[in-house]
Formats: sequence, structure tokens, C-alpha cells
Amino acid sequence: MNVVVFGGSGFFDSHVADSNHTGTHIAALRHFSESGRTICEYSLDELIFKKPFLMDCPKGLEEAIEINDLTALSDLTDPDMLLIRTGFLKCRNQETYTYGHKNPYLSPNAARWIRDKFPYIKAIGIDCISISSYANREMGRKTHRVLLKEDGFKGLSVLIIEDLYIPYEISKLDELMVSSIYIEGIDSARCTVIGVVK
Repeated sequence: MNVVVFGGSGFFDSHVADSNHTGTHIAALRHFSESGRTICEYSLDELIFKKPFLMDCPKGLEEAIEINDLTALSDLTDPDMLLIRTGFLKCRNQETYTYGHKNPYLSPNAARWIRDKFPYIKAIGIDCISISSYANREMGRKTHRVLLKEDGFKGLSVLIIEDLYIPYEISKLDELMVSSIYIEGIDSARCTVIGVVK
């Protein structure tokens, strides 16, 4: 992160340069497709989820989330968002290298299964730095492509929210809203995620 603070005029002004994939962020289609929609091309309504489903899926270093880990989804009919809580976020502040390089991830097969079985899911959030494998970059790219692509599946492409804090005090959400930074042309952006519990 590059921060420049200007003073001397009776006020302070800051210029901040940073990656749009730092902190909690949402990835849109443009992240893996030159012709895909950028995050600012999504309406606010498209970033409100009325039927989010939160599932616990405990995972450790470089462990894959596979189809058999997603059985909690089997009884659902039309969730519009999936939140996966692996518990790996505990490494974020104390073990930064581990958090950034050895994260659990969603396998391409599991991503494909979600797209095939749950066409109403419009977004997936995870409490890891990435939904894909850092150790196996090609596999990670496959997971992203499966989720973000528009053709070959019944439903809409799936937005990806990464580095998401999901408190353990919450076991169920009634609604979820994503407030993203809107900058024209960028593939993805930092965001604030607000969960509603009624």
C-alpha cells in the first residue's frame, strides 16, 4: 500500500494506491474475461441477496473444498448466495504468510457442481484470501473461470467475495448486501458486506 499525506494548507489530503484485491473484495466477470462485466456495471439490486446460505466447512492448510463437503446444500432449492466459513481467517493477523499462501480453496469440480445444481446462486463468499488455490495456480484459475463464466451453465455467472469476515456468532443470515467501490473499468473492487439477521 502506498499512502501520501499532504498538509500545510489547513487541512490534510491523502492519496492511497493499493490493489483492488486487498482486503474484502468482490470479483466480477472482467477478472477473467476481457469482455466480461466490470464491477461497476452491476446495479445495486444485483448486489442484494435475499436468500443467503451460510455453511461451516472447516478446512486447514491447502485443503480443497470438494463436492462431498457441500452436502449441507443438498436440501436447498433456491439460495441466491453461498457463504463458506472454513475457519481459516484465524490465521489472517498472526500468520500472514500462511494465510496468503496456504489457504483452503474451492476445487474446480465443486465449483462446477454448484453451478450445475444451484443456478440461482449469484455469489459465493469465503473467509480465505482467495477462493482458489495459491499453491496450484492453474487449478485456481479453473475455479475462477467456472464461477465467472456466463456460457455453459443454466444460471448467471457467480460473483466471488474473498477475504470475508464471517463471525461465529452468526449461524444464519436473512439477507445480505454488498456495497462495492465503483470505479469504471476495474475488474473487481473492495467492498463492505452487510448481513441482516431478523
